[in-house]
Amino acid sequence: MHATPHHIKLALQIMDDWLGLPEYSYKATVYRFSFKLPPEHVLEAVEITLAKFPDGGESAFRYFCGVCNCMIQEQRIRQSWN
Repeated sequence: MHATPHHIKLALQIMDDWLGLPEYSYKATVYRFSFKLPPEHVLEAVEITLAKFPDGGESAFRYFCGVCNCMIQEQRIRQSWN
């Protein structure tokens, strides 16, 4: 499923305001995740990360990537059961 622009735009807007990193350092990664996860899951990963790392930064971005990778792994496991 491809991500809808609304969800990804919202995720990027939250990240812009919170991470404190240059946009080029995370934007492409967010788009890559948006092709592997439903759009609401990408946004959920941002929200989970924001709750754990309210001050943002590089650690927050790495955690976000970990959350997304776990969601992708879970999705693959669920698909293999079918």
